[in-house]
Amino acid sequence: MRKLLCITAHPDDEVASFGGTVAHYARKGVETRLICLTAGESAKNRGSAADPTSLKALRREELAAACHLIGFSSHELWDMGDARLPQAPFYYVLSRLVAELRRFQPDLVLSFGPEGSVTAHPDHGMAGTFATTAFHWAAHEKFFPELGPAPFRAQRLYYATAAFQPPGFEPVWLPFPDVTVQVGEFLERKLQAFALHRTQAPLLERVSAFMRLAGHQELFHLAAGKPLPKAGAADDLWAGI
Repeated sequence: MRKLLCITAHPDDEVASFGGTVAHYARKGVETRLICLTAGESAKNRGSAADPTSLKALRREELAAACHLIGFSSHELWDMGDARLPQAPFYYVLSRLVAELRRFQPDLVLSFGPEGSVTAHPDHGMAGTFATTAFHWAAHEKFFPELGPAPFRAQRLYYATAAFQPPGFEPVWLPFPDVTVQVGEFLERKLQAFALHRTQAPLLERVSAFMRLAGHQELFHLAAGKPLPKAGAADDLWAGI
């Protein structure tokens, strides 16, 4: 069975950047898994939550509902500290991600680039930095030999990217798109999945507008792994594998 692992920073990242792609491959029988590094407890939009602890609980429930609608086979939400991923203990987070890669053994890993994707969010950039290092370190015996599972080399690492940024964010150099996944038939499901993150309801109109402007495509940059048969023109993350 083909396997795909997404590594994100916050609940709702899985929808905006990867939702259509995960739904597309889940329908094809791919086993899809999400690791979300924080519970998003520092969000400005807090719904009915009275404190960070109750917001964490709400966002866990929202993430579970959105993952189910999108089609993730499984997911985990870690608690690394929202808005503090750049200060997270690097070696500890890497050890957990390396163990996850060696256990789950995905063909593909999807995350963000160190620029933080379209929002330039530091947590997004750090999630991608963790994912990138874990992708490489999981393949070598010299890193975390005490973890038990044998070293494992995934086939490819992709960064989510886009043709443009939403207005209002600090400009960044977005990674060049190498693969375009057609996800138009899943656009409404993406919108519904984001709406399940009810604590973030004030963002719904803005995020929905961006997702509609992005059209029927999700774009990905090949950051590492087996070369594509024709870079910039592929329409399948597994092309050539």
